[in-house]
Amino acid sequence: MEFFRSHIIKIPLLLLIVTGITFFVWPREDRKQAGESVSVLLMSLRADTDNQEVQNKIHSLRGEQGDIPGLLRKASDIIGQHQDDFTLPVDEGGATNDDIYNTLLLKWTLYQQESLTDSVMIVDRQVQVPVASEKEDKSLWNQVTSTVQFVVGAYSRLGEAIDYIRMILRPLAGGISINAP
Repeated sequence: MEFFRSHIIKIPLLLLIVTGITFFVWPREDRKQAGESVSVLLMSLRADTDNQEVQNKIHSLRGEQGDIPGLLRKASDIIGQHQDDFTLPVDEGGATNDDIYNTLLLKWTLYQQESLTDSVMIVDRQVQVPVASEKEDKSLWNQVTSTVQFVVGAYSRLGEAIDYIRMILRPLAGGISINAP
């Protein structure tokens, strides 16, 4: 029995840590699909050439996992090596990898916005403006009355809060304890 008492907190804490590490290491859905979505973007930017080497590189990018900026860097390297096979608005001779990466990042943002707007449901807006309510009476008597009502309501809620705090601080004041000294 002494073994269970000494390990009663250690075992759940260890299980909680192992569960947290498992959730951290387990691949999420967005990490699995990142390489595939970047490769789809590259396929849409390809020109009509049938270069098998470019297709193999794009296909190898499809299986990779990781963050989007890293995958876009790899994609910009592929485009930099084969600029004539892609229709990207950069200078063919003087474009650096950073220029290609920035253009590809812009294209990626636009591609993501297009895919989000395709999946968004269109909501009909109201044609008519709702009727405005009558103007509030801003006389002194109404302001004093509303202030008094607010103070009385706050005072009644304050009493309930104090009673609740007392109950939390002394939860077993009227109960019987097992194994009492």
